[in-house]
Amino acid sequence: MKSYTGKKLIVDLTTKESKVEEISQDILKKYLGGRGLGAKLFFDAQPPNTQPFSPENHVVIASGPITGSLVPGGSKFVLITKSPVNEGFLESYSSGNIAYSLKGAGYDALVIKGKCDRPSYLKIDNQKVEIIEDESLWGTDTFEAERKLREKLSDLFSAMVIGPAGENQVLMAGLNSDFYRQAARGGGGTIFGSKNLKAVVVKGTQHDITCSDVEKVFTLQRQHREKMANNPIGKTRRKYGSPYTLSMTNAIGMLPTKNFTTGHYENAEELFGHLGVDRIKVKDKSCIGCIEACSKVTKVTEGPHKGLVFEGPEYETLALFGSNLLIEDIGAIVKANEMCDRLGLDTISTAVTIGFAMECYEKGLIDQEDTGGLEIKFGDIEVTHKLIEMIAKKEGFGALLSMGSKRAAQKIGKGSEKFAMQVKGLEIPAYEPRASFGGALAYAVSPRGACHRRCWPVSNEVIAGTPYNPEGKAKLVKKVWDETSIYHTLLFCDFQIKHAKLSLQDLCDYYEALVGVNITAEDLLEVADRQETLIRYFNCQEGLSKKDDTLPDRCFNEKIPSGPSKGISIGKDIFNDMLEEYYELRGWNNEGIPTEETLKRLEVF
Repeated sequence: MKSYTGKKLIVDLTTKESKVEEISQDILKKYLGGRGLGAKLFFDAQPPNTQPFSPENHVVIASGPITGSLVPGGSKFVLITKSPVNEGFLESYSSGNIAYSLKGAGYDALVIKGKCDRPSYLKIDNQKVEIIEDESLWGTDTFEAERKLREKLSDLFSAMVIGPAGENQVLMAGLNSDFYRQAARGGGGTIFGSKNLKAVVVKGTQHDITCSDVEKVFTLQRQHREKMANNPIGKTRRKYGSPYTLSMTNAIGMLPTKNFTTGHYENAEELFGHLGVDRIKVKDKSCIGCIEACSKVTKVTEGPHKGLVFEGPEYETLALFGSNLLIEDIGAIVKANEMCDRLGLDTISTAVTIGFAMECYEKGLIDQEDTGGLEIKFGDIEVTHKLIEMIAKKEGFGALLSMGSKRAAQKIGKGSEKFAMQVKGLEIPAYEPRASFGGALAYAVSPRGACHRRCWPVSNEVIAGTPYNPEGKAKLVKKVWDETSIYHTLLFCDFQIKHAKLSLQDLCDYYEALVGVNITAEDLLEVADRQETLIRYFNCQEGLSKKDDTLPDRCFNEKIPSGPSKGISIGKDIFNDMLEEYYELRGWNNEGIPTEETLKRLEVF
């Protein structure tokens, strides 16, 4: 099988030993790469019921079959571990050079277990593996740490690093790679911090990545570029990037506003949406190997943060630090994004948790005695920036918020859990679930907690004109979920697929040209079904169940008060019907547990 290295590197931080093992062709054929391969390697390595902060909790970093090739958008990797947020399956994605470097060093996957005695980093120099103690890096922000590592080593090394939030085991801590790329969601950086692991650096210059049919890859790439160029949506996204999403969500009443109390914000596009970002854009930037360049480098032009140059913000950050906190200042949002990246925080969970605290303060559930003298009001930029720093450092009231909105609500009580906007402890992304019944179901069944990356049926619902109709939504969610699982198993960028309107057959053609193995669309869908069932089995084994596949009380019992989606809520009975239909389509029982028949049919084990 071309394109793969067929090897995994296993590193034990406790014993400081490493070894290389083969990955069988049977596993590669059944799980392909990325999400599927990472899930399988993690499941096989992880002892059942391991605590997230135990040295025995494993971290798997996996590439995919398109990694290191000429296929556009193939620079992604997936990080998989046991979630510190809900003790279930955690996956988090990023891009940058590190996936290329890992494969160039000869490994399809890196498996890490154990714990360093002192703050250290893992250095992979092709076949030479070292765990290097370096307390000088501990306490540095992510940008400084990466710069120091490049100075110590060379620019031939790629890095993924944690910031102070990860060191302090803040539950919303992520990892940075190549400065502005983040595996942010779910607490992967928290697990690194618990292992005293500041960074992983990789140089991969000795393994030649081969493919089966070079000419066919070139042909497919040219066709890919043509499809992208001829798609009006693709052109718009290249111009504005992900911030353009805000124009759609605001128009249909799906833009989170004031801690998800409503779904529309007047003039948001101009203030802090794609038009606001375009005003301060300096240039476009792409991930390595990308043909879209959807990332936008910005420079703040006025206010206290004038002159700040930064890559971003993306849509999620704009919406959740913008309308959801009632902040209209684009410069302040850029600064909040920059602070989170430096400190190693997930912008989604950080912003939503701050929004929760603001509503608690507004309702009188907490006061200045609880907050250490802070008036935590919606729209307050200075307080927002102060809270970001306090969360990362676990200082004062920030220590409570560093646990995330679910745990903070459990501490505060007084009914606050009804508007803690989270699923399985993971804060909801920037799509109001009441305005998309399919999206709401996808949030609920996502194994890592509320997530738009696993499945985004919203565009299908909007095109069909049925966002508030439960009919057919379970089937739609399974269809979109399986397709997205394939993208994240081959490790394509979602935008590259959607904006070029690539079909599953297009992906099969790419796979065959790279790997030299014939594969059909039906084969891909079976792989998706297999990995989803494996992940569900793992979560059930670790104690998650149907009771966790739910939504915040606000979604069931409060109607959206204003805007295009005014009057909408999701009835609990309607939601349960969608949920049980989804289980049935997956071959899971009515409690969401995969049946023996399904496990056997999909050859999960």
